[in-house]
Amino acid sequence: MKFKTLLTLAATLALGFNVATAADDDTPLGTEMKAMNKSLRTLKKQLADASKKDENVALVEKMKKDLAASKKHEPAKTKDIPAADKAAYLAKYQEQMDALGKSYDELEVAVKADKVDDAKKVLEKLSDQKEKGHKDFNPDDK
Repeated sequence: MKFKTLLTLAATLALGFNVATAADDDTPLGTEMKAMNKSLRTLKKQLADASKKDENVALVEKMKKDLAASKKHEPAKTKDIPAADKAAYLAKYQEQMDALGKSYDELEVAVKADKVDDAKKVLEKLSDQKEKGHKDFNPDDK
């Protein structure tokens, strides 16, 4: 009986944690970013598998579509930026999103050409861009 109660408590806590975490990403931009990240993780896992080339190309194309949708949204942190600095902040956001798009283009070329090593280099670059973007545009309370 104690074990059953313990399992129920653990499940309740886990569910509560997941709901709280999901609430942080319940913005249109967060949803697009999660979709891009999911595709990116899948691509990383199967990049070296030549039989999945078409699927990998489709993943890159999906990430590019998600990026285009992301560019239409403002980061949540925008509301905390003073009005005088908002235009420069959003310009920086768009600049970083454009750079991300160029990296996706490079990734697509490498994947289509079966250049796994080149694709891995672009993936490292994407990881750096992601880290910088999250540092610059995610709310500080995360």
